[in-house]
Amino acid sequence: MPFLAIVLLIVVGAAFLALRQSYIRQRRDKARLTAQLAKTTQELRDSEQGRQIMFSANPYPMWVYDCETLHFLEVNDTAVRSYGYSREEFLAMTLVDIRPPDDTAAFMEAASERHNGYSTAGVWRHRRKDGSILFVEIMAFEYQRDGRPQELILAVDITDRHRMEEALQESQASLQALVDNAPFGIAQALVDEGRAKTMNPAMRELLGGYSAEEALQLRITDQVYAVPKERDRLLEVLRRNGRIEGWETSFRRRDGSTVPVRISGYLSGGNGKPEVFSPYVEDMTRQTTLEQQVRQVQKLEAVGRLAGGMAHDFNNILVVIKLSTELMLAQITPESPFSKPMLQILNAADRAAALTRQMLAFGRQQIMQARVINLNTVVTETAHMLRRVIGEDIELVTNLSDNLENSRLDPDQMTQVILNLAVNARDAMPKGGTLHVETATVDLDEVYAKEHPPVQPGRYVMLAVSDTGTGIDKSILPRIFDPFFTTKEVGKGTGLGLSIVYGIVKQSGGYVWVYSEPGHGTTFKLYFPATSAPVERPVLRSEITSRPSGQTVLVVEDESTIRSQVRDCLQQLGYRVLEADSGAAALKTCEDLQGKVDLVLTDLVMSGMGGHELASNLAERHPEIRVLFMSGYTEDSAARREILLKGSPFLQKPFSVADLSTAVHHALTQNVVRQ
Repeated sequence: MPFLAIVLLIVVGAAFLALRQSYIRQRRDKARLTAQLAKTTQELRDSEQGRQIMFSANPYPMWVYDCETLHFLEVNDTAVRSYGYSREEFLAMTLVDIRPPDDTAAFMEAASERHNGYSTAGVWRHRRKDGSILFVEIMAFEYQRDGRPQELILAVDITDRHRMEEALQESQASLQALVDNAPFGIAQALVDEGRAKTMNPAMRELLGGYSAEEALQLRITDQVYAVPKERDRLLEVLRRNGRIEGWETSFRRRDGSTVPVRISGYLSGGNGKPEVFSPYVEDMTRQTTLEQQVRQVQKLEAVGRLAGGMAHDFNNILVVIKLSTELMLAQITPESPFSKPMLQILNAADRAAALTRQMLAFGRQQIMQARVINLNTVVTETAHMLRRVIGEDIELVTNLSDNLENSRLDPDQMTQVILNLAVNARDAMPKGGTLHVETATVDLDEVYAKEHPPVQPGRYVMLAVSDTGTGIDKSILPRIFDPFFTTKEVGKGTGLGLSIVYGIVKQSGGYVWVYSEPGHGTTFKLYFPATSAPVERPVLRSEITSRPSGQTVLVVEDESTIRSQVRDCLQQLGYRVLEADSGAAALKTCEDLQGKVDLVLTDLVMSGMGGHELASNLAERHPEIRVLFMSGYTEDSAARREILLKGSPFLQKPFSVADLSTAVHHALTQNVVRQ
């Protein structure tokens, strides 16, 4: 075979083999592709079935919607049950239809955004068919189908959780409002750092008006605690017990002043966590003031009882001095060398009696001759004395209310009050100034009463006495009513003036308040209960030159010297006089006496049976006998009130012979007052 034929045969054979191998390879690749396609087709079929199963049976509402038209394309059974629409109704609606109208704008803005895959679309409100609202958390997956963007939605109903969150937020807001509006300070402080984490408005105000930002920068140890060591002691107790209650200390305010506080609270943190102290703080200023007032009243009452007891004994002595001196003066002529010394003794006794009245007024034990008066009358009648008291370099200005209501007061005591306040004002204006005296009718309401205990709400007559003097330092202001307290030099003041004012005001059922600042003068405001009763005119006693003869007076007094002096005076006046040293003895005398007792002159305060009890017994056994009381003071306030309210005759110790004769004559001639 020629060489060319051999070569051609070889080439053809190689080509055939190559074609055969290529055919085999193509058949093998086709089979592989067919198998892969079949597998892929089955996987797609399985995946779609799984999606449908997962979609239909999902316990949460699910749907598919067209991202461009927002129409529902598919919806599962749970969505149908949850929203109340039928499947047909769902597929006829868009997403806008299940939104509340006020959510439409926000929803349309969100729907215009493309998520490009899985996303959490947040919390939305959906509307059921019955109009009720669901709060749902949306999870979405966007994909393409048939060239159109679609989105698969899963909606989790969080309505209950949302309501709980809202309730929690409202609770937190309420709690915050409670803290912000609390009348006491509330704070949280980092113990180690010595700074506050939070501080409510009341706490900031307590410390002097810091802003919220400023308060958080305060160094508690250095700037808040008036005594830094107090904080160390507080923390020691706090760490030992975990809490404190009623811890009293002082805080320093922004202006440098201090305020008494009471702290309660608890400690949290520790074990590697920052220690936080959560206290609430009470401003104790008002309570401290009340406690000071109570101590002041108790102190005044204690000294008042002492003064009253001394005045009682002193008045008894003065009765003897005055009556003895007057009896002796009646036995001598004015030209006698003994006349002048006797008159001096009598004048000294009168001055001593005035001092005794001051002591009784201070002790609130003076027998008040109260009647309904108009305070304007007292101020007007006292004005001429005021001008002499204050001097020419002080101007007196009166501003009296035209419609001032009346009040039940002792006019003599009110005169003393005005004069004492004027003297106090004069001493505060050594270089001259102005003294203002003002009257007004005022209504003190509940707010004022709460801020000024123990004032009771009501209608009052106010007397205000103001000066333009040096004022009173804040440190001594609480002590100005203390007995014998004075800032004057030795020998220039007794320290009783304001104490007497206080005693008279309290005895009259009134209140007194003082307003003063150094360099800005002082104002005393006195409040007395107003009354609609008309003014009562005083009973004018005239000198009596003749006395009825043959009338019998029984003198009942446990002090023998007073009893004998009164007996001698009455005998000289022409009365028949009997004596008894006690109430029981007086009753026996009235029972045993064959004749008639016209008048019983009895001391009000005696050991055993007092004058008031004696009068009650006489009213039952001998109603025809008249009674005249005498006393320098009385410890029996109930008896005193009853005597004064009934208008029973009363003779104030110490008294003169003229006072005695007038009182006895008046008691014998007036209508009988039943006790």
